[in-house]
Amino acid sequence: MSSSLNFNRLKTSQSLYLRQHGNNPIHWWSYGPEALDYAQKNNKPIFLSIGYSSCHWCHVMAHDSFQDQGVADFLNEHFTCIKVDREEFPDIDNYYQKAAQLFGSNGGWPLSAFLLPDTRPFYVGTYYPLTSKNDQPNFPGLIKELKRAYDQEQEQVLNNAVQVTEVIKKGNTPPGDVQFEGHFPPPNAVLDAVKEFRDETWGGYGVAPKFPMYAYYEWALEQMLEGMVSKEQGEFIVNSMEKMLMGAMNDHARGGVHRYSTDEKWLVPHFEKMLYDQAGFLKAMTKLSLVYPSPLVFDTMINTLDYLEQEMLSDDKDGMRHFFSAQDADSEGVEGLYFTFSETEFEDLLNAHDDAEETLGKNVEKIKKWFQITEKGNFEHNLNVISLNPDLKEEYYQQANWDIIRKVRRAILNERKDRMPPTTDNKGVASWNFMMVSALVDVVQYSQIDVIKRMASNLINTTIEGIFKTFLVVSDEGMKMRHTTTVEFSHPYLEDFVFFAESQLRLYEISANDVFKQNFKDAIGFCTKEFLNDNNMTTRAKLAEHMEQYPNQDYTVFDASFKSPVATYLQLMRRAAVLFSDRDYTDTITNLKDMVTHTVLKVNPVSAGEALRALTYPAEAFRVMKLPKAWAQREDFIKFIPFFLPRFVLDYHNDNNEIYEICTMTACELKGEGFEEFVKVLTPAQPE
Repeated sequence: MSSSLNFNRLKTSQSLYLRQHGNNPIHWWSYGPEALDYAQKNNKPIFLSIGYSSCHWCHVMAHDSFQDQGVADFLNEHFTCIKVDREEFPDIDNYYQKAAQLFGSNGGWPLSAFLLPDTRPFYVGTYYPLTSKNDQPNFPGLIKELKRAYDQEQEQVLNNAVQVTEVIKKGNTPPGDVQFEGHFPPPNAVLDAVKEFRDETWGGYGVAPKFPMYAYYEWALEQMLEGMVSKEQGEFIVNSMEKMLMGAMNDHARGGVHRYSTDEKWLVPHFEKMLYDQAGFLKAMTKLSLVYPSPLVFDTMINTLDYLEQEMLSDDKDGMRHFFSAQDADSEGVEGLYFTFSETEFEDLLNAHDDAEETLGKNVEKIKKWFQITEKGNFEHNLNVISLNPDLKEEYYQQANWDIIRKVRRAILNERKDRMPPTTDNKGVASWNFMMVSALVDVVQYSQIDVIKRMASNLINTTIEGIFKTFLVVSDEGMKMRHTTTVEFSHPYLEDFVFFAESQLRLYEISANDVFKQNFKDAIGFCTKEFLNDNNMTTRAKLAEHMEQYPNQDYTVFDASFKSPVATYLQLMRRAAVLFSDRDYTDTITNLKDMVTHTVLKVNPVSAGEALRALTYPAEAFRVMKLPKAWAQREDFIKFIPFFLPRFVLDYHNDNNEIYEICTMTACELKGEGFEEFVKVLTPAQPE
């Protein structure tokens, strides 16, 4: 073996996550042909470690196992060690996450995959400690056993790899179709089907850890606005979201939302912040504000938009601004340290940042009850997360008391300025940025509060040119999509092109700019041509089908870290059919739509909120609103469009008249002239 190969290659990587492992004694390779070629030439199994920069358990495993010299020596001698930033290579992560589930793991990060030199997996798990805890295998013992099996039980190892590869290729959706009447079960039927999984005490579904399935809640809220959800079911949805907002998953001081709740109460979060979560969060909060306009909802939206502007925007380089990908869960090596306070620290910050009337000092005991601050604490080391007590909401929702809540939040934020903040990963990810653009458009369209609309609009105007210049690269072969700012070349990924298409349609609907409309048409056509295979869609384009050793695979129809791009594509194709008056868009997705329908209903609709949004409306419910282009600049029009949910597509003409039409895919059913008439015709009559 050449001694020149015995070193860690990650120190100069563009990826923050890879650089975080640059001082490990392990001879890491970054993913690429050189590493794979080395593994095959030397017949060395691959240890593939996948994670991301803001992942707490990735840090733990790095500190415990990857810094251990004994572990490093064994891995260096017997394995080809490859480190992957999952944000740079989503299809690699997607593939081996599926493999992890087949080996009995739930998946997640860090992902620890052990592969044959040709990249087929023979064992995949997640986090492993240096020393055993609670009967969990320890990492040194695991790698020694896997090396022994690779050397002495090659037939079994190969058989594992073959079987897993075949199952991933075939998929593991239960066979058979679900029987129902009509095009899709009505919203109440879906809500009733998952009723047994409701947490009637704390809201949400299932047990800890609890993930905020934003697309599912957005679907439920849309159907509530359509009048299709019973009062009892609607109250459960609203109560669930309110408890979610009261918990510490919602960053009450700065704004933004943490990844998920580690307990059933929505109390203690996993503290990392991801851009895609902010996008899903904003979309759900905007719809919630229409059915439950509480001060908590409005403040949360304002704070989240402010957080995005203050902490998640790249520097202005010739107009090239985009959104960063994530912020770490840890600061100073401790998870949640930046966000938590002891009782004494909390009392001190109230006094340190009080106003001239000593409002906080006079109300300290009441404030501690509202924010659930105790000497014992509700987090590690007697620390307290910042949350609101749901049982006391009638008290602190009073205007005078809510003013105190706001002052406490500002005091906490000022106190945090003196702390070491978590690291921000300044990588930009194309699909996540496009999701954020669409979310901001939702805020502009659906929020009924002017200051919130302006904040979202300003963010769009600040980033729109930079996002497109950053991720859409002009080359000799034409326009290409750059998946991240840390990798010059990337494959065409489904998530990038679908969410780009979505952002273009949404921008067109609020701007009437024909460039966005054409971009949408081109992008959705590319998605159909390159990613659709009858009743499935693949993670990377057909033109990149054979560019990797691991196979191209079907993209899941379920929402995972973020909403499923397969489901978003379905909804976009259904909207495109009425926008362009072209039935080919719906005919093209017939088999895909059938597959998604039965897959979602057989498994778990809560985990498929985006698919519910794509499938719930019958074809005849979709309408295109053909409006004068000048209306898009009218403030009274912008204030009126919150009434148009996604089954309505906004289109514009430039015919120098005030004529409007409301049409199905095949015919126009309403025509009139003038904005005032348009509003009058479409405004529901008030009951006498």
